[in-house]
This record gives sequence, structure tokens and C-alpha cells, in this order.
Amino acid sequence: MDLLNNLGAIITMLMGCLGLFLPQKASQLTGLTAVTPAGRAEFRGTLGVTFILLGLVPVVTQNDIAFLTVGLCWLGAAIGRVVSIYLDQGNEAKNWIAVGFECAIAALLLVGLSVWP
Repeated sequence: MDLLNNLGAIITMLMGCLGLFLPQKASQLTGLTAVTPAGRAEFRGTLGVTFILLGLVPVVTQNDIAFLTVGLCWLGAAIGRVVSIYLDQGNEAKNWIAVGFECAIAALLLVGLSVWP
């Protein structure tokens, strides 16, 4: 795999580490709150270990389909956020910055894959 693909997967894992080890920082970044034990568990599990494993699989396997899957997940997050911006009147700089970040990570993961015709 390309260095860029691996970089995208590593960034995915780093985002997971933020959720797992620093749920309060992840809370500030997302604008969500993690003030109860259940809230912190959600950050550590869903935004933490899920993202760590999501990034780890392509790094370990070096499989194009694994990189494709993770890249499409990031692209899906960006698409969902754009839908929310319009449906939920969320036209704020923070949301558009997040869309740009999500698209950038998706691009890193998807560039140069041999699954494309």
C-alpha cells in the first residue's frame, strides 16, 4: 500500500486514541459531552476503540478492500454531515471544517487503490 493510504489509517487510529484515552478532549472536539460514566464509555468505545480497530485492520493487512472500507466510512461521515448541515441548519464553520477533514482522510485512504477500474 501507498504511504498515503497508511497515513489515513494511522490518523484514524490516532482519532480513536483520542476518544479512548482523552474522552474530555474528544468531547471538546466534537461538541458532545462526556460527563457521565455512560457518556465516557461511549467516547472510549464508539469514538475510541472502534476507530482504533477501523484503522488497524488496513495497516496490518495492507489489503485494498480494507483501505476502501475505511475510506468509504470517512466519506460517509462527510456526506452525513453535509446532509445534517442542510437539514438541521448547521451551517457553521466547525461543521464545514469537519467535512473537509473527513474528506481529506477519505482521500488519503482511497488514493491509488487497485480496486478502482
